[in-house]
Amino acid sequence: MVEAAEPEIVYEIVRPLMDELVLLVSLHGGEIQQVLGDGFMSVFGLHSWRGDEADRAVRAGLALVGAGGASGARLAVHVGIEYGEVLVTPSWDPAGFGLWGRPVNLAKRLCDLAGPGELQVGPAAFSHAGTHVGSAKTVRARLEGIAHTVVGHLVTVGPEPLAPAPVAPTR
Repeated sequence: MVEAAEPEIVYEIVRPLMDELVLLVSLHGGEIQQVLGDGFMSVFGLHSWRGDEADRAVRAGLALVGAGGASGARLAVHVGIEYGEVLVTPSWDPAGFGLWGRPVNLAKRLCDLAGPGELQVGPAAFSHAGTHVGSAKTVRARLEGIAHTVVGHLVTVGPEPLAPAPVAPTR
């Protein structure tokens, strides 16, 4: 679309879906770390650790893919998720923080691997996500910037995305 339309037209089409996707991440207890055009990176468990971060990330990913495919006029959404320890640092404005580490790199590469309407879950996220993953096809892939073959999990999304898990405000 970016190749065929003026930036203002692309923005008018993409912005409403991005607003919905950002809201879905928030409803699942995630935070947006960075937005770049029609994509963003989110993080779960940064300010409050509940032990179900992988579950919530997968539920959010399923909801995101479902939102993208909710109607024929929508845009296809693809998601990559990984789980693990990251370094959180101050960042340059306007981002509030930076994230560094293998899970960040792998999640980005898995997102690139995911096709339209697909959710790719990394090995650590898959092992921590429990029953929320649903049916998944094991995919072995060599990904740019990753030293070894990655065993990912292509998650199928049913006709209706999962409802958000309840989120209790914590401070």
